[in-house]
Amino acid sequence: MAKRKKDEDNVRWLSRGKVLSRFAACLNEIWTFLEMKGIEHPELAETEWLLKFYYLVDMTEHLNQLNVKMQGIGNTVLSLQHGVFAFENKLELFIMDLETGRLLHFEKLSQFKDACTASEPTQNFDLHQLAGFTSSLLQSFKARFGDFREHTHLFKFITHPNECSLNTADLSYIPDVSLRDFEAELADLKASDMWVNKFKSLNEDLERIVRQKAELASKHMWTEMKKLQPEDQLIIKTWNALPVTYDTLKRVSIAVLTMFGSTYSCEQSFSHLKNIKSNLRSRLTDESLNACMKLNLTKYQPDYKAISKSMQHQKSH
Repeated sequence: MAKRKKDEDNVRWLSRGKVLSRFAACLNEIWTFLEMKGIEHPELAETEWLLKFYYLVDMTEHLNQLNVKMQGIGNTVLSLQHGVFAFENKLELFIMDLETGRLLHFEKLSQFKDACTASEPTQNFDLHQLAGFTSSLLQSFKARFGDFREHTHLFKFITHPNECSLNTADLSYIPDVSLRDFEAELADLKASDMWVNKFKSLNEDLERIVRQKAELASKHMWTEMKKLQPEDQLIIKTWNALPVTYDTLKRVSIAVLTMFGSTYSCEQSFSHLKNIKSNLRSRLTDESLNACMKLNLTKYQPDYKAISKSMQHQKSH
């Protein structure tokens, strides 16, 4: 079952992320095969069509890299926001790259252009049209992730509460939060060197994890990367260390941490639900289903030895 699941994941990854690259790598063979079968696809020999095709291959690869960064357990809304903003900056760089004709960030497109230039030096390429496509993609990103930009201060609050000043608009998305209590508790927190230093230590730990992830990713050590402590656990641990006098601040931080920055957790939960509620378990009640879902999704690891020691053993008569 595990091998089958892994194979399904590989097929899904191939179909979504690698099919264009594989098609581009086998383009000559595909063209030869179609000729043998007498199937006509003249666009495969058209320079303008191939220009757009290789652009799409490179751009899809950039989008796949963003998609990988956005996946995984433990990614906070703050880290996902950083990933989106960084990609928007890269899109602006890509536009300039296409307009100037450098093509430093479009490897397949650059190789195709060089090959065409070598065979026909006077040939012109309309790269400004491709820059227009990229500009449209950038505008789509800014429109789709507009909420991320509006709540920058709210997201930053979970790791830098002593540096953020939120207002009524920022807190309007979080129910039952008193602005008066929030402002008073935040003023107390900023005046406490002990708790300010607590969040400084948190950011040092988060920085260390980012460095470790980057190093492991460069070596393609994905299994080792999964063993690192998730960022959200570090942040929650820090907030839980605060006393009850900061209850309002803690509720705001938990509300931000539980926001769905991606559909990863939703898809994972739905997969568990399909496995649990099968046709063979038609008498499964909602209460039992809820308990099974909690067991599948929780990260809690009970200490069975400690629990057994705390239990009163039945004495023999």
